[in-house]
Order: sequence, then structure tokens, then C-alpha cells
Amino acid sequence: MQTALVATTDPNRKTPWCGLSATPKLEKLVATAETFRDVCSPDERQQLAALIPAYEAALEPASREGCRRAIGKLALAYPAAKVSDAEAEARLELYADALSDVPGDVLAMACAALLRESKFFPAAAEIRAKCAPLARRQWELSKIRALIATHDRNWRPEPAPLTDDERAEVAAIAKRFA
Repeated sequence: MQTALVATTDPNRKTPWCGLSATPKLEKLVATAETFRDVCSPDERQQLAALIPAYEAALEPASREGCRRAIGKLALAYPAAKVSDAEAEARLELYADALSDVPGDVLAMACAALLRESKFFPAAAEIRAKCAPLARRQWELSKIRALIATHDRNWRPEPAPLTDDERAEVAAIAKRFA
């Protein structure tokens, strides 16, 4: 099964991350597997393992420049504060530090949402609060890894059906105990 995933940390990329939504069967498996007793099939395990590199890439933080660019674009939409260039640069660095672990596309989506919703320039914590896709990606990746680990620990192949000779032997043993 071919899985079309887009992993990007580029805040300017127009194609959104699709993750498990590209594979509804796996999305359902990850969403409904509640415990470590849920054992996926070998085929599902292989498909889940193939998703891990894309998830890891999609969790890569934005570059320092990408973070500064996203915050800078957001700042342009609000009236300029009366601060010196040095203070503006220092604020930009503070925001970049506070958001340094957020993937670029998630940061760009959060900034775009705040631009539509916020009357005032948001604090870094407000921007982070809009980064729900980051938590979802982290949760999905942890569930994928848990499903793979559970499969590796607990999956057992179906036993081969008994041959006629084996059935006769079992019947003979059962007669002795009857």
C-alpha cells in the first residue's frame, strides 16, 4: 500500500501535513487502539513503521530563520510598538527561543489563526496554545511506536491447520482420556 505523506517544516509550504489522514484504515487503528493488548497485523506493522520517518521529519522544529520569519510576518499585521530596533530584535529573539521546538508549518498555521482572531499581538504562550497539531503529531507518533512495539512483543502467526495424520493422533489421545 502506497502512503502519500507530506512532511514539512517549511512555514511557506502550501501543502499541509496529512499524516494518518492519508490512510483512513491506519488512522482508525491508531485512534482506537487503547491498550498494549491491541496487536496489529504484520502488514499494518509494516505500514506503520513506514510512517515513522515522515512523522519524525514533520516534528523537526522550524529553523531559527523560519521562526523569525513567521513571527516577523505576524508582527507586520499589528501597529508598530514604539521600541528601538535593538528592543524589537531582542523581542524577536525571545519569541524565537520560546517557539524553537515548533515545526514551521504548525507555527505558520498558528500565526495565521491568531492573525484572524487576535486584536493584539499575541504572547508566545498564545502562539504555542494554537499549535495543537504539534501535540497531535507527537501523540500519533507515540501511538504508532506503541503499536509496533506491541506487535513485536505479542504477535504470533496463526498455527497451520492440522493434517489428517495429526487429527487422527489427537483423536487417539483424546480417546485414551475419555
